[in-house]
Amino acid sequence: MFQILIPDVYVENVYTIDVDKLQDQKKIKGIIVDLDNTLVPWGKNHMDQKILSWINRVKESKMKICIVSNSPSAHVSEIGNLLDIPFYFSRYKPLKKPFLEAMKMMDTKSRETAVIGDQIFTDVLGGNRLNLLTILVRPLKKHDALGTRLFYRALEQRIMSFWLKHGKIRLIKDKWPE
Repeated sequence: MFQILIPDVYVENVYTIDVDKLQDQKKIKGIIVDLDNTLVPWGKNHMDQKILSWINRVKESKMKICIVSNSPSAHVSEIGNLLDIPFYFSRYKPLKKPFLEAMKMMDTKSRETAVIGDQIFTDVLGGNRLNLLTILVRPLKKHDALGTRLFYRALEQRIMSFWLKHGKIRLIKDKWPE
């Protein structure tokens, strides 16, 4: 029942992900990435230098990248334009459409697309519904939108604790893929 919520991998943050190995070992050609608490702290518009370096590494690798976020359009477009990467704002993650639109923008297929995000009920569920490589990251900050905090984070924490305790997932703090 909860299998569709389990990420393929659980890492500390996006810069834990080795872009070259993701491309070579996993045959990934495109990355769908969440915005709030994945690339930037929720409610903020600035990224730390490590995130900017990681984004630049993705671009240098010739992999494609697209932001897909449920955040307001102005916030998503500001960051997307700042990074010079395509973006898709939606209120409908985890439905298939936002992920399919991003794959269309990147011209990638399911088996060659990864999704990276901090929520199992939006990013992981949406990616798993399309058989994408799902990479869950720890949220950058504990602060979230009110709806996320009230409806999802407490339940996510219980589910994650269970999975970690029973070996369904493990947190990778070093470079991945190994």
